[in-house]
Parts: sequence; C-alpha cells; structure tokens
Amino acid sequence: MQTPILLFSFVLVATKVNIKLPDEVQNQRLSDKLRRIDYLGSLTLVGAVGCLLLGFSLKTTEEMGWSDPIIVVLLALSVIFSFSFVMVEKHWAPFPVMPLRLITKRTPLAVSLSNLFMSMSAFSMLYNAPLLSIPRIMRRTGKLYTLTLVSALLSIYAMVSASLWSESSSQFHLWVDLIPQGFGMASFITSTLIAMIVGVYKEDMAVATGITYLFRTTGQVLGVSLSGAILQAVLLQKLRERITGPDAAQDLETWTLNDVENSVQIIYDIRHAAEIIPTLEPTLRKAAVDSYADALRVVFIFQAALSTLGFLACLPIQESVLPGTPAAQQQQDRDQENNGGEEGRE
Repeated sequence: MQTPILLFSFVLVATKVNIKLPDEVQNQRLSDKLRRIDYLGSLTLVGAVGCLLLGFSLKTTEEMGWSDPIIVVLLALSVIFSFSFVMVEKHWAPFPVMPLRLITKRTPLAVSLSNLFMSMSAFSMLYNAPLLSIPRIMRRTGKLYTLTLVSALLSIYAMVSASLWSESSSQFHLWVDLIPQGFGMASFITSTLIAMIVGVYKEDMAVATGITYLFRTTGQVLGVSLSGAILQAVLLQKLRERITGPDAAQDLETWTLNDVENSVQIIYDIRHAAEIIPTLEPTLRKAAVDSYADALRVVFIFQAALSTLGFLACLPIQESVLPGTPAAQQQQDRDQENNGGEEGRE
C-alpha cells in the first residue's frame, strides 16, 4: 500500500527539489559519488537487524523454541553481522554511515543510545504525538538538557501508568495516560537532534544527523519486534495455564481428551485472531481477556524499563546554549563584559 506513495515521493523529489551544492560536490563524477556509499556497512547493518527480527518473528509466529537450530543460527548471525558492522565502520569504510570517531565521543554516544532505547519504547506503543509548543520553549530558554530529561521522564511516567491498567481502570486513564508519552517523545526527538548538531563540528553535522536517525529507526523496528515477541510469549504461557494448566477454571477441568486437543487450536486462534474472543463461551473468553491483559502488562513494564535506560543515557549529554537565542545573547554580553574588565585591568 505504501509503494505508490513512495514512488510518487521519489518522482516529486527528483523533479522538483533542486538544491545548490558546492562546486566541488556538483562537479563530482557519478563514479566518485557512488564510491562514497558505504555498501559493506549498510549490508552488515541490514544483516544484523534482519536476522534478529527474523529470529524473533519465527520464535513467536511459528512457536519455535529458543533452542531450535534455526533460531540459534539467526541470532548468532545477528551477533556476527553486528560485530562485522563495527569492524567495517572502524577499519574499512572510507565514508562510514556510523563513524566511530563521532560515536565514541560523549554527547554523540549518549544521544545515539538514548535515541535507540527511547525509540524502542515509544514505537512499540505505535503512538502519534503532536509537536506543539516545544520549539517555542527551546527558543525562549535556549537550552536543551533540562527539556530532554523532562521529556524522557514523561515517557517513563506514561509507561508506568500503562503497566498499572486493570479491568477497573476508567476510559479516562486509558486515554489520558498515553498523552505524556506523545508530548515526551515529540520534544525528545527535537531536543536530542539539536543537541547532536550543537555537539559536533560543522563539517560533521550531516553525518551526526544520520547517526541520530540510524539509532532512532533501529530502535523503532526493534521496539515493535521485541514487544511483539514478549506479548506472544507471555500470552501463550498464560493461555496454557488458564485453559489446560493448573490454573484452569473449574468447569474446564472436566474436559475430555477431545476437548483438550481442541484447546490447542483454540489457543492458536486466540493468539492469531483476537476477533474470535467475543464468540467464545464465557469461561474461555475470560481466560483469553485475562491472558491478554497479563501479556500487555509485561510489555508495558518492558517499555518502562527501556524508557528508564533512555533517561539514563541522556544524563551525559552536554549542555549547550543555542545560537541566536536570548540565552546566547546574554552569554555573549557577559563574555564581552568579562573581556572588557580584563583589558581595563591591564
């Protein structure tokens, strides 16, 4: 469904966007431009993420065990590809997508890791958050550090609130508890991107921006994949306990062998087609709903843990005064006064 839109966007950008590049870039041969692409780094990165996602997907959808050879091989390949990606970026790529000279610095590393964890947390809930007053706040204060930490804390608050949902939770809480996540992630994305740009030299801004998006998009994919894997694993465990296990309802304990065999199919249907839940008999329906509630609670706890990691990763970010803001002007005035005072003493 997205292909026509992507093709339209490609044609629109190719025909309408005309950015004046420096002469040394404009006059480069096509072969020189192609040589600047980090093919091997991109391939190893795709291999690392792809093998990891395929392993989690097969584990949850095909109900393979963690010890299954296919799962073990895929996860091992993901580790190998990840190590290879780092080695390629460090030793062989002339123009790496993730230059280690940047990623090993304090602020770029902190921004990258915080984006990874926060994106995993946020996009596993598939939210839509508006950017409302964040640019105005940044413009007025001229600083990012406090705003970034507050944004991360809002995400933690939303995840913890979601993990406390129960049957007695009102519709008000089900909707309102998610609002801090939207505001928090919206401001977090903006503030950390600017912190990354301010924290590197001008010639590294483009690459630094790319690193931010690399970690953020990787976090989005991993967040959805890992949360889905956790949901299915916990759901399967709880359904088995409530339908065929020791915690089964009393009227389910009298099932015949044929009923137990049918329960395997029922569990499969509940996991892969939630719309059948309203059609189940009351006892089975309650078991399914309670199992989904338990599984979602574990997912929300997982997301809260990721948000906490994201908050901790924000702590080393260096505070920088944004150019062109009132705070920057005040800083400049103070510097001029200090310099004037020193010259007067001389």
